[in-house]
Amino acid sequence: MKPLIVGVGRAGCKIASVFLKEGRSRVPYTGVLLDSDALTLAALPHKHKLLLGERLLDGNGTNYDIEMGRQILDEEKYNVVELIDRVKDTFDCLLVISAFGGGTGGGVDMLIDELKKSYTEPVYYLGILPSEQDVDRALINFSESFKPIVAKSDAVFPVDNEALSEGLRVQGQLNVINEKIFRYFNNLFEVGEYRAPEELGSNVLGATDVINTLSGVSSIGLAGKEMRSSGSLFGGGEENLDKPELVVHLTKKASQATLVSFDLAAAKRALVVVSGPRRYLDFLGSIPSRLWIEKQLEGEVRGGDLPASDKRSLEVTVLYSGIRRSDRIRYLYQLGRMLRNRGEVSERFSRVFEKFKLLRRRIADFDELSREIYDDMREIAERGRREEKEE
Repeated sequence: MKPLIVGVGRAGCKIASVFLKEGRSRVPYTGVLLDSDALTLAALPHKHKLLLGERLLDGNGTNYDIEMGRQILDEEKYNVVELIDRVKDTFDCLLVISAFGGGTGGGVDMLIDELKKSYTEPVYYLGILPSEQDVDRALINFSESFKPIVAKSDAVFPVDNEALSEGLRVQGQLNVINEKIFRYFNNLFEVGEYRAPEELGSNVLGATDVINTLSGVSSIGLAGKEMRSSGSLFGGGEENLDKPELVVHLTKKASQATLVSFDLAAAKRALVVVSGPRRYLDFLGSIPSRLWIEKQLEGEVRGGDLPASDKRSLEVTVLYSGIRRSDRIRYLYQLGRMLRNRGEVSERFSRVFEKFKLLRRRIADFDELSREIYDDMREIAERGRREEKEE
């Protein structure tokens, strides 16, 4: 499945550049990088880049201003399409990558809308969720951008960096996390990229299977076991499992290790891919995995096998789509709304307080003017009495 990658904003460009490194996958990745920060673009080696909003921002970024991000993406959308047309080959979908809470990246709904008008292929979105430790503006941006982006995209993949950091500090793990994100998606995008007959499994999947599975909020899970040179599997009692049991075991692990946590029963559709050296894929292939997933949700489940001589592990990749409930997403969304409402209340209070101070100044000025008038009238009265005495 050939995606065309569109990295937007600092986080989006850095993740997209991981996909666009040459010679690291059977998938022929192509794409473009877009940002309003000139330093971010200059630091990335990919040649197909576009500096956004140079007239307004002079390459200095949006500084979390999501309205500015929407404005510059709306102004530059035709330039972006022109750049994509110059670099694109055949592709099956577009994958827009950015941070939900960014200024430039948070405004991508404007760009996604234009991409859907310009191309017949589906447009998917990979968005990095903010965390509680991020600045308030990032959480507020997420609460403002989540619904518009979901409404415009054919499917949305929220990514929780905290879940991928394995308990370590996120900022110190970004390069590792970005590589993990690439691995999750690369396993999915390898579906349909068959170079020889020996790469066809017992149950074959194509790009249309992935496209027909995807809609709405979606997530990917991945689990695998490395092979010893002797052909056995690393890891405790798992070595004693037969292949169908092992596939089911890895399916459970993959379903618990998704890019964002969610209620499994709340997904509408699923797809599973079992990949690894052919000698470890028996005729059952993904069937045990599909049967297990079918028990977890009421919906359509697709499955297939991907023999891959370049893999040293048996891996199970699960794709869940049409997700209707995620406590993590709901929590961050409500936190962003609370911060936004608190900011609006604070702003309204500040405006009222400024008006009150202005009123006090005006009252003080009125009092001063009243005293001056009183003094003038008293002086006039005293002068009149003096003049009457003199007469």
